[in-house]
Amino acid sequence: MIDVLLVNGVVITMDKDRRVIADGAVAIDDGRIVEVGVREIVCTGPCNPPWPHPFSRWVDGKKVTKEVTYEEVLAGAEAVIEALHHANSDRTRAYITPFVIVTSINPSAPTQADQLFGPTDFDRYQARKIREIARKYDTRIHSDAFGGMIHLAVQDKEYALLGPDVHLQHCRGISFDEAKILAETGTNVSASPGFGQINAWTPITELLEMGATVAITTDGTSPMTPFDMFQAMRRMQLLQQAALRDYFYLPPGKLLEMVTIDAARCVGWDDELGSLEAGKKADVITVNMQQAHLTPETMHVQRLVYQAVGGDVNHVIVDGQLVMDQRQVLTVDEQRILTEANEEAARTIARAGLAAYMQPGKYFWGHARAYLDEGRARPLFS
Repeated sequence: MIDVLLVNGVVITMDKDRRVIADGAVAIDDGRIVEVGVREIVCTGPCNPPWPHPFSRWVDGKKVTKEVTYEEVLAGAEAVIEALHHANSDRTRAYITPFVIVTSINPSAPTQADQLFGPTDFDRYQARKIREIARKYDTRIHSDAFGGMIHLAVQDKEYALLGPDVHLQHCRGISFDEAKILAETGTNVSASPGFGQINAWTPITELLEMGATVAITTDGTSPMTPFDMFQAMRRMQLLQQAALRDYFYLPPGKLLEMVTIDAARCVGWDDELGSLEAGKKADVITVNMQQAHLTPETMHVQRLVYQAVGGDVNHVIVDGQLVMDQRQVLTVDEQRILTEANEEAARTIARAGLAAYMQPGKYFWGHARAYLDEGRARPLFS
C-alpha cells in the first residue's frame, strides 16, 4: 500500500547516478522509500580549559552562576546522550562534542606553525575521555577545528579526534599537510560561508580532490548569516571561486551534493538520508518552480542552486508524514511560536542592556566604511 504519492514534478534524486527525472513520481509507504535532508542532531560536550569554568543561567529573572569541573560537564554530556540518542523514533541522534579537538591553542582561529609545540597532557586527556564516551554510547564526535589543530591531534596515535566517525566544522586556515591528514583518515569536514573564509579559508576544493567528504553548513543566525541552505550554497561557491580566481570550481551539481548526500555522509546518516532512493527514510521537500524567478523551467538543478531560496519550499515530509503543506506548518502553532520568540528576544535584549545596539549606529547611513560608534560602545573591562 502507498501512503503518499508525489507526482507531476521533476525529481532530483541525488542517488548514485544523480538521476533527474522529468515528470517523475515518489511513492512513500510506512515512512520509507525516499529521503532528502539532514535530520535533528544534538551535539553536547565540554568547552575549553582552564577548569573549573563558571556557567550561568537565569532563574526567576536572576542570573545564577556556578563553577563546574571538566568531569561534571562530561557527566552532563553523558546524561544528554543517554536521554536523547535514538530518541523520537530515531529522529534524534546525540553526539559527543568538545568545543575544539585541541584545547591548548587558539580555539577560534588558525595558529601559526611556530606556535605548535605539540599536544599537551590536557589535550590528550580530553581526546581519551571523548573517545571513551563515543565508544560507550556508540555515537559520533563533532567538534570545531582550525589550522594547527589537525597537526597536533594526529600526534595522539591512540585517541586522536580524527577519523570516519568524526565531523569537524570550519577547518579554516589548515595547511596542505593537514588537508591530507583529514582525507587520509576519512575525517568528515563541513564549512560555512562568511567573512572568516576571507581571512583564513577552508580549502574545500583541495579537500574534495583528495577524496575527503565536505558539506556546506550555516553557522548561527544573525541579520547577515541566515539558515537558508540555498543562499549558503551560492555564498560558498562565490568565496571559493574568488579565492581561486576561477569560476569553474564548485559547479552547481557538486554544491547540491554538499547539502544533501555529502551532508548526510558527514554525520554518518547517509544509509538513511540524503537522497531519494528506495528503502531510505521518506524525508522529502518540494519546491514551487511556478514562480517568476524560477522561470523558465529548464536546467532544474541550476535553477535550485542559483535562484531558489528557502521560502520557495512548498511541502516538507518527515518519516512519510506531511509536516508543512503549501508553506503552512501543520505540527505546531507557527504564529504563536514566532510571537513568543520575538517577545523572549525583546526581554533578553533588555535584560542584557543591549537595546541601543539594535538601532543603526553613527556610521550606518551615508558612509562607505563603518567605524566604532564611540557614543554607545561599552568598555570590555572597567
